[in-house]
Amino acid sequence: MSTPDYSQLGFTSIRVELDGAVAVVTLARSKQRNTFSGDLVVDLIKAFDLFDRDDRVRVVVLTAEPTAPAFCAGADLSGGWGGMFREEDEKEGEHAHRDSGGQVAMAIFRCRKITISAVNGHAVGVGITGLQLPFDIRFVWAGARLAFPFVRRGIAPEASSSFLLPKLLGNSCALSLFLTGQTVTPDSPLISGLYHTILPTREEVFPAALALAKDLAANTSQTAAAVTKALVWHGFDSIEEQHIVDSRAIRVLGRSGDAAEGALAFKERRAPRFTDTLSKLAPWMPWWKEVNVTHRKSKL
Repeated sequence: MSTPDYSQLGFTSIRVELDGAVAVVTLARSKQRNTFSGDLVVDLIKAFDLFDRDDRVRVVVLTAEPTAPAFCAGADLSGGWGGMFREEDEKEGEHAHRDSGGQVAMAIFRCRKITISAVNGHAVGVGITGLQLPFDIRFVWAGARLAFPFVRRGIAPEASSSFLLPKLLGNSCALSLFLTGQTVTPDSPLISGLYHTILPTREEVFPAALALAKDLAANTSQTAAAVTKALVWHGFDSIEEQHIVDSRAIRVLGRSGDAAEGALAFKERRAPRFTDTLSKLAPWMPWWKEVNVTHRKSKL
């Protein structure tokens, strides 16, 4: 694959810039409060698929423009809920629908690079479920208003959030947030555990996230980070099975160039210079069963 020039890929709802080994994605729909539109869905899926395969990218940071009235004010409902459904859904039936928020969440979740969401504004609905939950690390402004208002709008949670939120916060907090639909701030005991850092001003959020991103890009192994993410999210139900898969991870990575460099850097008391890339990682991942979510058409 040729190296992508992110400025020439025709994105209309986001801006993508490479800051060294950090890909910075900025939501660019401030006038629409960064609502979740069809164009944004296409842009984000394309971008995160490329980040996953681009060896130059070690960390991805998503944020909004600092002057935007919201980080993401939820779904674009200018056309009503019906605007969320495709012609194929109507023709094939309800089983054919694939939630666009979930498609974005899966694209982010499946990205093997370290992902950080820098939430520098208010976030509602998919602004949390699709643009925060599937990320590895989240920074947030203390004054942000956050809500999962689905039951108050007559719909169910989307963007695979009924899987992600209980995994991240536990069933008790997830149910309280989902079933009350109440607006909370990041320091609420219901949601504070979601965030790596809560910053007092919105202007501090992106710089703090970028600083961590640069530190991780410089000082962590791209392959070790990817395998670690997979061990956490695609582990097994017993300690014995997990022991087998993490033993293999140690065996594979322990003979890698990055492992040798990490040990040498520690011995020499210097910063590591990791060079291993995912494109050259031994093909033993995935060890889990991947599900094809594409609907198979049954009608002409």
